[in-house]
Amino acid sequence: MPAGHGGRTGRLVAASRSDAIATGFPARLRAAFPASAGAAFRCTKKELSHMNFKRFLAVPAGAAALAVAQGAWALDVPGPVVDPQWLNDNLDQVTVLQIAGSEKAFAMAPKYETVKGKKVVSVVSGHVPGARFVDWGKVRVERMENGKKVGKLIPEKADFEAFVQALGVDQDDTVVIVPLGLSGSDYTKATRLYWQMKYFGHDDMALLDGGLANWLAAGFDAETGQPEKVEAGDWVATDERDEILATYAEVREAVDSNGKVQLLDARPPNQYLGVFSKSKTVPGHLPGAKNVPTDVLVRADGAAANFLPESSYRSIMDFKQIDAEGAAIAYCNSGNLASGLWFVASEIMGNEQAALYDGSMKEYGMYVDDGATSVNPAQLY
Repeated sequence: MPAGHGGRTGRLVAASRSDAIATGFPARLRAAFPASAGAAFRCTKKELSHMNFKRFLAVPAGAAALAVAQGAWALDVPGPVVDPQWLNDNLDQVTVLQIAGSEKAFAMAPKYETVKGKKVVSVVSGHVPGARFVDWGKVRVERMENGKKVGKLIPEKADFEAFVQALGVDQDDTVVIVPLGLSGSDYTKATRLYWQMKYFGHDDMALLDGGLANWLAAGFDAETGQPEKVEAGDWVATDERDEILATYAEVREAVDSNGKVQLLDARPPNQYLGVFSKSKTVPGHLPGAKNVPTDVLVRADGAAANFLPESSYRSIMDFKQIDAEGAAIAYCNSGNLASGLWFVASEIMGNEQAALYDGSMKEYGMYVDDGATSVNPAQLY
């Protein structure tokens, strides 16, 4: 989905420095005002959130010609995917969460080489300036589901809230999540974090198209060094959006629905067909499921893998005979790869009936072992 430049910049205009003082602006912002009338200033969302807006908006028209409501300064992402230029233009207005392979990769400087006289990235590392390091190993947890111990599930509400707060995220933050950006499987760590934050009520967020690889390829600098300690944020898990999370019981109903609820398998074809299976999963796929591997959802564009236009996704769904507007449950082995398919269906294509099966084949296989259900090996739909 093409990213736009439509985010609002957080710019307010007051008539003078004295007006700013009189209306209760923080001291650090008053200093930004020159004595001349009509001076404009720029500040972050967090700074604005501490202002006394009632006093500010109550300034007489003759003293301060201000015709802007509180919402007029708020930065909102232009869509679920933003490009490097948009992120660079709004870097001081967003909270960047970057998923790196390790703290070492997060801290290490990227490497470049010259190819046909052009500087290109040879090792993608470092981080977007100001980014917070996300430890992927802590995004998902092991929990009990229906008396069975299932790994790599969404955390309990209070636990995930504490995890996001530890990243320094505040409730009203605009969040941009940055994957490595070299393949479809890179993206799914970012889409999984996105899905979990959305499940618990956060909406103002986007993914960086092409991830860190695209950021570097666009010519923007990366920061290096170990992750800095940040002050805990005030982010709150305000909701539990069960409509985007499918349970085992709902998946069983989908299997028996004769296609009324579509099952979408995001794994590679060899796993879908049952030729190969990962540990703790049974070979094959859910009866009636259609295979949409994660790597067909992005396209390598030079140094980075980027999302496709929405029209291309619709063509893929048409080819696979999938109703892009119909009820659908995406799954994989552990709910990671499937989050990428859910992201495309729900966030880019706008399918409000798309859900993710969190337990995926790891959980479903436990019931196969019990004889409660079955899978289909060696069938291609």
